[in-house]
Amino acid sequence: MVENEVQYIPVEQFRQMVPPILGLEVRRLNRWIATQDPDSDLRNQVVKVRYELSRFITCMEESNDLSSCEPFLDAALLNAAMLSDRSEMDYVIDRLRYVRDRIPYTY
Repeated sequence: MVENEVQYIPVEQFRQMVPPILGLEVRRLNRWIATQDPDSDLRNQVVKVRYELSRFITCMEESNDLSSCEPFLDAALLNAAMLSDRSEMDYVIDRLRYVRDRIPYTY
């Protein structure tokens, strides 16, 4: 592969790959909530991220229309971005961005 070559991916392969990747992030958020015991505002924000992420995963598994699932991922990313000042969220945000950036390259 050439360094600047874009990697396109079949949508079915994307559908198989994404739920396990983002499922790990849901579990990471669950663990963080359980171990950190955050204040209620912070906890609610993390729960919003987890909820939208779970909705995206469910949509990916059940829907044939990838574009109908994108708003859930966008909402999860938006809510996660509000927590970008917390270093614990860096990896979650990175994974969400990675998946979001790959969607245009599915066929």
